[in-house]
Amino acid sequence: MPYSDQDPGSREQYIEVWNDLVSTRDLTWSLLICGVTTAAALAVATLLSSSEFFWGLGGAVVGFVICVAVFTPKRTVRITDGTAGTSVGTTDTTAGESGDPA
Repeated sequence: MPYSDQDPGSREQYIEVWNDLVSTRDLTWSLLICGVTTAAALAVATLLSSSEFFWGLGGAVVGFVICVAVFTPKRTVRITDGTAGTSVGTTDTTAGESGDPA
């Protein structure tokens, strides 16, 4: 979120990842969740003497799904009519800096 779009009372820090600003707290928790689910899946694969690759991949996907459910986008995107400049509607979604969906 560009600094001009942040709440004045917000003390949350943002870093740039893939040309977008993300919350350091949410990013850290997301990495930890995905790491733990992947490690747990690899441990299960080792105990079952099964393919670690597919179990690890499955653990990463499970971690991703958990993170998508827990961490919501922070941006509000307004869709405006280009000719009149009036607001057509708003939606809470993630968008790139240019306004294109990321």
